[in-house]
Amino acid sequence: MIPAHDAEPLNDIMERVEKLILGRALESSPTPPVEEQVTLPLELPVLESPTYAEYIQAEAFLEVSGFFTPSSKRIRGIYTKEKKLREYTDEQGKRCALKIKISANHELGLPITSDLDYYRAFLKICDEVVDREGRFKIPIIADTSMLVRYAGKKKGAIEYREVRSFLRRMAWTGMEGAVYRAKKKDYDEGVISTVFRQVVIKGERMRNGETADTNYIWPSSWFLSNYYYRYTRPIDFEFYKQLRKPIAKSLFTLLENGWYAAEGKPYAKSYRALCEEFLLTCHHYLSDIKQQLDPSHRELQQLGFLERWEYRKNVSGTDYILVYYPGHKFFDDQAAKGARRHLAEQIEASQLPSPQLDLIDRSDLLLSDILDICGDRKNTAAYLKTIKTHPEPLVRMALSETKQANLEHRITKSPGAYFTDALKRLAQYHATPPKA
Repeated sequence: MIPAHDAEPLNDIMERVEKLILGRALESSPTPPVEEQVTLPLELPVLESPTYAEYIQAEAFLEVSGFFTPSSKRIRGIYTKEKKLREYTDEQGKRCALKIKISANHELGLPITSDLDYYRAFLKICDEVVDREGRFKIPIIADTSMLVRYAGKKKGAIEYREVRSFLRRMAWTGMEGAVYRAKKKDYDEGVISTVFRQVVIKGERMRNGETADTNYIWPSSWFLSNYYYRYTRPIDFEFYKQLRKPIAKSLFTLLENGWYAAEGKPYAKSYRALCEEFLLTCHHYLSDIKQQLDPSHRELQQLGFLERWEYRKNVSGTDYILVYYPGHKFFDDQAAKGARRHLAEQIEASQLPSPQLDLIDRSDLLLSDILDICGDRKNTAAYLKTIKTHPEPLVRMALSETKQANLEHRITKSPGAYFTDALKRLAQYHATPPKA
């Protein structure tokens, strides 16, 4: 990547600009009432940051979903975790919550910090594909040695096994509940999905009977759609790779999103909520809590990301509130992103065509919409064939009819069968010449 302080080519800037659109979707917690403020941690000297930042685009929903659990070892005995994404009041005045449930495959366990490392490497590969091709080409090729190298690890048997486990976890770890969809700028509820809908690992047999010579990844439709509609956040990958402690890596993501939503003001989170999200042992005594969290706090402070933190007792005295103050690294990143955003707005104002409009083939976006409405992922291959043999306007007419029929409860079999029948009828109608 090009250092942030150097001049970049216009195309690179255009492809990397991103709009900070997460405000409402991100978790934000106001500082609660305080009874007592306990001693503050010792502030350590701030180390020099890397000479340059390397920003990679990260799909925004997964960043706040709690998908990855900070741990250096496989988590045993716990196979599900749940996170509250947002609270709202419905039309009847009832208080409701949007949640996402992460369910692990019992053989592989929940995604952990090493999986987050390789996921960041995968995002860098995605960036390079877009830089080179101007769009995604599905499946995405992710060579094992490249994933290891981009993750900042040394090549070895352990790392190669980690990559294999990472690919399988991303395809087999379930996500159930609410998923944010940038296309509609709202959450879809009742979603059952994964991050990767399919992977073929090097050495495995592909559908055409050939043996895969590398790793092939098919991201899920919601992931592709959100990327297409620019629902991404830039992450400083070089800074992330400096972090060594699993909790520090997860806090880096949590705090950046929290400070962004709070517009740079201190971000507060209850200790119990943090333990629930990170699957940490919940301690009662402050000395144990400090021993558990402060090594990661100090690592973030030394690198300039975290200015300071406080432990405060809540009003009832039953929990501690963690209050985090952003360091200069966070504000430097926001200034750099703001400059890029300003340049993006200037480019759009000049009405130049945006290359990001072609990030993904139209067929992939259409397939995403079909799967959203029909929900029949087992027939993905048949839907791809349908896309190739029918014009897009006709497919979208059939989709619109299927969606309306589903809303009116007129579908007796399945949305997929109704869609297929509707498309067949529309194709026959448009193929019939009008009577004289």
